Amino acid sequence: MGHSAPSAGRAITDYFNSPAFHGPQESELLAAIMTEVMRSGRTTASKAMIASAIARLEGEVDEVRLQGYRNLLTLLLEENNE
Repeated sequence: MGHSAPSAGRAITDYFNSPAFHGPQESELLAAIMTEVMRSGRTTASKAMIASAIARLEGEVDEVRLQGYRNLLTLLLEENNE
């Protein structure tokens, strides 16, 4: 049997239930990314979420938000590689 990648929705649910979840800061960033992806007409697939997180990371100057985007990007990449 092949192992299929989890859906983005499942990955997000798993993240919020994991010890890696660091409270409202990252959840707000993730919600903003999801909203942005959905408004653009794309599905909330891992690649779209990763691309959006990278774009936001590249334009951010606030160190706290930068770290939040780094954490989210790390989790999204880990989920995408499983």
